[in-house]
This record gives sequence, structure tokens and C-alpha cells, in this order.
Amino acid sequence: RVSNIVAVLGGARDEAIGLLSHYDSDPDAPGAADDAFGVAVSLEAARILASRAERQWSLMVLVTDGEEAGLMGAAALMTDREVTSRLQAYLNIEAAGSNGPAHLFETGPGNGWLVEPWARYAPHPGGASFGVEIYRRLPNDTDFSILRRHEIPGLNFALIGDSYAYHTARDTPERLSPASLRETGENVVAVVSAMDGIDITERSQTTPTYFDIGRTTAITYGPLAGWAAAALALLSGVFAWVRITAAAIRLEGLGRWLLTTLWTAVGAALVVGSMVGVTLLLRAAREVYHPWYARPDRLFLLMLAVGIAVAWSVARIGQWLPERAHGLRHPLITWSMALPLWIALGSASLWLAPGAAYLWVLPLLAAGLLLAVIPVASSLAVRAASIVVLAVAATLWLRDTLDLLRFMVAVFGRLPLVTPAYFYAALMAVAGIMLVPPAAAIVTRSRPLVRPALMTAIWLIAVVVASGLAYSAPAYTVEQPLRRLVRAIQPAPDAEAIWDVASIEPGLDLPPGAPSGWMPANDPPATAIPSSRLPHPFVFRTKGPSLGPPPMAIAGFSIEPVAGGVEMTLTVVPREPGLVLTFVLPDGAVPARSNLPGIRRLGRWRATFVAPPEEGIVFRASFDEVSADALRETRVVVSSARFPDGEGWQRLPGWLPQEWSVWSAAAVWHVPAAQAPPVAPALSLR
Repeated sequence: RVSNIVAVLGGARDEAIGLLSHYDSDPDAPGAADDAFGVAVSLEAARILASRAERQWSLMVLVTDGEEAGLMGAAALMTDREVTSRLQAYLNIEAAGSNGPAHLFETGPGNGWLVEPWARYAPHPGGASFGVEIYRRLPNDTDFSILRRHEIPGLNFALIGDSYAYHTARDTPERLSPASLRETGENVVAVVSAMDGIDITERSQTTPTYFDIGRTTAITYGPLAGWAAAALALLSGVFAWVRITAAAIRLEGLGRWLLTTLWTAVGAALVVGSMVGVTLLLRAAREVYHPWYARPDRLFLLMLAVGIAVAWSVARIGQWLPERAHGLRHPLITWSMALPLWIALGSASLWLAPGAAYLWVLPLLAAGLLLAVIPVASSLAVRAASIVVLAVAATLWLRDTLDLLRFMVAVFGRLPLVTPAYFYAALMAVAGIMLVPPAAAIVTRSRPLVRPALMTAIWLIAVVVASGLAYSAPAYTVEQPLRRLVRAIQPAPDAEAIWDVASIEPGLDLPPGAPSGWMPANDPPATAIPSSRLPHPFVFRTKGPSLGPPPMAIAGFSIEPVAGGVEMTLTVVPREPGLVLTFVLPDGAVPARSNLPGIRRLGRWRATFVAPPEEGIVFRASFDEVSADALRETRVVVSSARFPDGEGWQRLPGWLPQEWSVWSAAAVWHVPAAQAPPVAPALSLR
């Protein structure tokens, strides 16, 4: 049961523009960014917009409940006929971080006309359509997902900078950037004001390409322009490649061109391999698997230094070959190797990720057009063209790649897996394919360097310095803490509790006062009601003190004969808010009818109710071929994010370290329905 907040400001027309956010937060987080940020922006933007006279469209402020509990508030919102009949477009304001610009990372159906006001009028635009391609491949949803299914056009914005605090105890008001609040609010007011001057009842089937340039302006264009640009880029790219390659072969012959191409491919493979290798070495040299987590820029700097040093070493080794086997030194050679790769990537992106295709198409278009017309005999002209192409590629790739690298470090930190050592090298290699060729074409000279040993020394020093910085970096800090999980299961009223502590790091580091006897655990806990195995790579388990009585009471349990079978009625009253109740039937029992929906999971049929009301919840189910004796084995699994006698606002056990760790918590009781303790008076939840 959810409680949404809906406010309507009338306009000349009943059709409305919406400002969407949610006021609930994750149980383990105060929720300053996710999503008090969105609520604050919505309310302040609405206040400013309400002060303006003569609105064409009505304005709706939609503040939902239960977003963190399966988007329940947005689902309920879509049952409100006034909302669904009037809402024509909306902006959803979310946060997966605490600073930076609010990126436009998702757009709804029929949005070609809706992206344009953002691109033209937002004073601080941030976002690109490649984000749509990434987000659709992540296991995430927001309220936007529900409204999108109802085909209401919208724009989805979120902070992604400093994502370490997302869904943790560190998501506090002090962490949230005032600049992000101000700039996002200015963007929202500007976009809604611009939308007031267009027809928001318009619909289109076009999905535009869009991206910002330096957070100061944005560009958007539709599929027709995108396909035209792609066709011109591919045609001009092929023509330029044939022209450039023919000129390169004329320089020293086909054999040396093939040898140079092969040597370059080997060098590129060694560069990427060295970046993966240095990541593995850093991991092996430290006591943790993610030593770069708190200071990822130091890892990226080390990978860059090692990659350049290896590339330089490959070039120097080539000088030891016989004279006739030396590679060619001319900017034409760089482009004769890069253009077919760009053409292949541009073609593949159009098919696999059209929203991100511009990242390859636009640099290819610039390179193809320039290299198709310049005098190829002039190395100066080729370098000048390369400068232009590098400017285009750097504008599209440099800043977003760094933002994406930092964001993915935080994302992997909250996933229950050890980050693959190749991931960051692969992402840097993809960006390098677009940035290195034009840069190399600019600096390539026919004459060898006068003192190459000096350059070798410089890169060796850079590797040593970067290695020291990366090795000495703290793995986790107060501001960038390790995410961990603690779970305790009380399998029976008089039994010891089963305690699990899990994370993506191998250490346990529990202080005195913690239960003893911890052992690695790779299997689910042994309980009568099957429990899920924690997905983390490192799980430690022990038995410890009982959790005490469950934070609920069974107010009634009955099994009555009915026509063709039996009917079970089970009433549960919570003693604290925010519980999760799961009604678990005995093995093999599946109801013919029930008042709560359920599924078969972990071998048992289960029905779950999140945050039951203080008056309690009744589970009623009828059965055709299940005996009353069997149904007496029904259990109620009660889960709370708070521990009895815990400390702090999260009510965590006092022996959990919290300086460099943040915790997700679950206290779980398996309560027999037919053997419940006497019902105690329910405490007020208010």
C-alpha cells in the first residue's frame, strides 16, 4: 500500500506537464540524493513556475511512494485516471550520485519532439544518447520505467557523479552538491517553460540522437539525419581509405606497408595486454581485490603510463630490425590502418547500439571528408586534418569516457562480484581507438628523434611515479567505503541465529565482541525453510545469539473445510514499520485461489507483502488437494532492515566496523504459523 502525493496547477488547457520524483529511500540510506534531491528540485521548480502567469498547459507535481520497493508508487499512479488522462509529458528527476550535472540518460516513447527543448534551452545540458544504450543493459529501473510502459513521453535525469554514496548510509545532505541542485533546477525550469510553448499532445515515432558539448550546449537530430550522416561517413571513409592507402603503399611499397600494419597490430595488443596486466599486478600486490576503488584516477593514470611506455618500447624495438623491415613513419600510415577499423565500428554500432553510433560516425565523417580532399602528398595537410578530427573525437569521447570510468568503478562496487581485471582496459581501449590515431598522425615524423633515450627515460619515470601513487592509494575510505552485507536468520524461536557477513573483499576484520567461529560459506544456510544463497564472492558464516522475538505477532490462524477442499486464514500484525512478510507454504502445496499473489521460489510457494499496515495483513488461500495437517507447516518469514538492540539509525550490531564500511542489513525470523507464541499487544507505529 502506497501513498503518492499529487499536486495540480491549472493552466489554459487540462493537458499537463509532470515533474516526477519519489520520496521514499532505500532502507540502508537516508536518501538525501536518492531521491530528496529530485523532490527538492521538483518543489522549487514548481514554485518558480507557479509564479508565472498565462500557462498554456497545466503542471502536475507527482511525488511517488515505494519506488525502492519495486516501483509500487508509480504503478499505483498509473491507476489514477485523472493523471493518466491529463499527463502528456514529464521530467523524472533521480540520482545515482551526489554531484555533477543531472544527465539525461533515458528518453521515453515518441520523444523526438521532447528532446529538442532540452537541447535548445537547458542552460547546463548534460547527457548523451549513448547513456540510453548503457542503461538498457543494466539491471536497473526507475519510476520512469512504469510510465514508459504506458507510452507517456518523458525525459529521465539523474546525478551520477560521486556515486559511492548511492543507497548507503553516506547519502546525507552534506554530501549533496549545492551546484547540482541549482543547475538541475535551472534546467528543469527552462525545459518546462520551453515545453509550455509547444504542442505536448504531439507524438512521433522517432528516437533522436543527442549529446552535450562541454555541458554548455547540446545537439540533437533525428533518425533521417543520423542515417544520412552515417551513409556519408561510411562512403567518404571508404573513399578516403582507398586514397590514403594507395598513397601510403606508393611511399615504400606494399611489403613495408603490410609489415608496418602487422607491427602496429602487435603493438596495440601488447598495449591493451599491459594495461590488463598492470591491473592484475596491482590487485596481487595489495591485500584487497579492488585497491583502486577510493582513488580510481590513480589506476587510470598508471594504465595510461604503462600503455604509452609499452607502445614506445614496441616502436623502439622495431628499430633493431633490418633497415628494409623498419616501419613507415608517415601520418598516412596511421590513417590507412585506422580508417577500416573506424568504418567497421561505425557500421556495427548502427546495428547494435544506434543511440551510441554518433560516437564513431561523427569522427569518421570528419576524417573521411577531410582525407578525401586534402593533398595526400603533403604531410602538413594530413596533420592539419588530423587536428580537426582529434578535436571532434576528443569532444565526443574524452570527458564522457572519464566520467564513465569513474561511474563504473562505483557501480562495480555495489555489484556482488569481483570486478574483471580487463574491464577498464577494454573501456580505455575503445576510447583509444578513436583518440590515438589522430593524435599519432599529428606527432608522427619521418625523421627519427635525436635523443630517443631521453623519451624512454621519461616514460619509465612516469610508470614508476604512477605505480607509487596507485600502490599507496587507500582502497576504501570514509567517503568511498566498502559495501558489505550482514544477515541473521532465526530459524526457530528457541534456536541460535545463523549469521552471514558478505562482501566483494576476502577479509572479515570483525572487532572483539563479534560472534566467533566464522567460516567461509558457499552454500545457502541450512534451515527448514529454504533461504537464498548470498551472491557475493566472499561469505562468512557462524552461529550466534538469538535475535529474540520477531517484530510481529500472529493474530489469527485457522484452517476450515470448504466445498472441495480447505481454506486457510492467517493474520499477521507488525510491531514496527517497514517489515517484509513472506507467507511460505509447505513443500508441494500450491493454492487454488489466494488473496495475495505468489510464486514458487526455492522449492516453495511464497506470497510477499512489503511494509504491511499497522492494523495487519490477512493471507487467505484455499486448496483442493492439501490436508489441514500439511498446512500447519506454513511459515511466516519476517525480514527487517533493523536489528533488535542494534545501534545507530540503522540499528546495526555494535560489533560491525563502520568507519570504512557501509552495510546492508537483514534480520530474518522463520515463524511457525500454527505454533505461534501468544499474541502480545501491538505497539503503535506512529
